[in-house]
Amino acid sequence: MENRQFETMLAAARARLARHTPQDIAEKSGARYADGALSLKTLGQDVTIRLPDCAMQPPLPQWHALTLLHYLDLADGAPPTGRTIPFSQYRDGLVRGGGLDRSAELVIRRDLGILPPEELARRCRALGTEILPSNADFCARFDFAPRCPVWLKVWFADEDFAASGRLLLDESAPHYLTIEDAVTVGSLILDSLTGAQRWAE
Repeated sequence: MENRQFETMLAAARARLARHTPQDIAEKSGARYADGALSLKTLGQDVTIRLPDCAMQPPLPQWHALTLLHYLDLADGAPPTGRTIPFSQYRDGLVRGGGLDRSAELVIRRDLGILPPEELARRCRALGTEILPSNADFCARFDFAPRCPVWLKVWFADEDFAASGRLLLDESAPHYLTIEDAVTVGSLILDSLTGAQRWAE
């Protein structure tokens, strides 16, 4: 059932993308267009999207791929502002965005904020992040797509305080993602950072 629903959503995303010219998509999304394909970097990975069938090389997990197609369709060229908002302040994001905010706080407190800082930095850098100075103990900027930054801020646990932190979006994110897409992006980042099997080595 879920696979049929995903295939329906994927077909709709391809159809919406086909209404744009490739050059317009590239200009508004920050992707590059050449030889019948768009190319961009997503969470540290270089991806090529062939048009019109939207086949991706290398293949991405299905929800990552679908959200990337939504980004390309919705992109209107608005520049990132550098001002951050929690997911709950997203347009129409009080319920879904608030849920992601609470999930992120739990994951940071339980899993990420107890890691040695160098281990968290290693995991973040594997996703192509930039580690930034901040008022937090740790701050990393993830680029889901060229104009779609997400920040992770962490205050590490110590003898007096539990770990805490937030996942934040650029204020311009609604120009590129629906709230459902934004929540998917946040979940992808958290899942990538905490995936037990991935970090077992």
